[in-house]
Amino acid sequence: MNDFFLLQPFRGKGVAQKAATQVFERFKGQWELFTNPMEQNITGQKFWRKTVSSYTKNHFEEAVGMTFDGHKMVFRFNNADR
Repeated sequence: MNDFFLLQPFRGKGVAQKAATQVFERFKGQWELFTNPMEQNITGQKFWRKTVSSYTKNHFEEAVGMTFDGHKMVFRFNNADR
């Protein structure tokens, strides 16, 4: 998954979390989600933290640092056994 974006009228209704969960369920294995760690992206950070936390029942890692794609916030989890 390269980009994940939801139009404003559909936000706050659980649509994005449901879509992300469907993608996670379809593709099992080791996941790394990257998002912008800047203050301008607080909404995106909160979304991914909430979504990944709920999906993994809090079994994930969160870090901020350099990646192959620059400085990012990274969420890591493995859903191969789900």
